[in-house]
Amino acid sequence: MSISIRQATLRDLDEIYRIELECFAHDAFSRRLLEYFLRSSDFITLIAFLDERPVGFIAASFDYHQDKPAAHIYTIDVKQDCRRIGVGSSLLIFLERIMMEKNIKVCYLEVRVDNIAARNLYFKHGYKPLETLRDYYGFGVDGIKFRKELKTGK
Repeated sequence: MSISIRQATLRDLDEIYRIELECFAHDAFSRRLLEYFLRSSDFITLIAFLDERPVGFIAASFDYHQDKPAAHIYTIDVKQDCRRIGVGSSLLIFLERIMMEKNIKVCYLEVRVDNIAARNLYFKHGYKPLETLRDYYGFGVDGIKFRKELKTGK
């Protein structure tokens, strides 16, 4: 099995939306929002393939936080039958390389408190919890904000 990653295009929208629905069902981003991610110059969306089959994606924005170049990961999705084989890690590493090339200093993301698999992925890659976000995903569903300082070598 071979994992490959490339920047997603509008041609990938239908597949990205199907993956989003599979991963998040009721909490899924709308097709319209995913299309915005693909069209906006402030966002990057990467799509992962396993032996040429689309199996996951990651979407992030680039902006500034406290006057430093920053990134915000909005979502990372991996099809259920392709989890625990390195797709999520590969997407995160690929995105971080792009961030470092763009001299991004820090990356943020939010995750549901009960999403243990995602939390473990972020811990594994050096993300640190900053704060609990009460009712972030709806009443009674808290989130955790994570942060990672990126070493750009500059």
